[in-house]
Amino acid sequence: MVSATIPGGSDQQYKVTHQDETFAVETDSGTITLINNGDNSWSIVNGDISQESANIIGQAIEDHYQK
Repeated sequence: MVSATIPGGSDQQYKVTHQDETFAVETDSGTITLINNGDNSWSIVNGDISQESANIIGQAIEDHYQK
C-alpha cells in the first residue's frame, strides 16, 4: 500500500502493482496506470487523474519502493 495526499483530498492508501515499467494504482474511482519518466514526473497511461495527482502518487510510489 502507498499513501499519498491528493490536492483537495485527504491522505489516501493506494494498492499498487507492477510487472514492468508501468504501475497499476487502484483508486476509489477505478484503476489508473502510470509510467515513470525518470525525471521526477509520471505519465498517465490510462485513467482519469490530473497530472499533478499522477506526480504526487508517483512520488509516493518511488518513496515506497526505495524503503
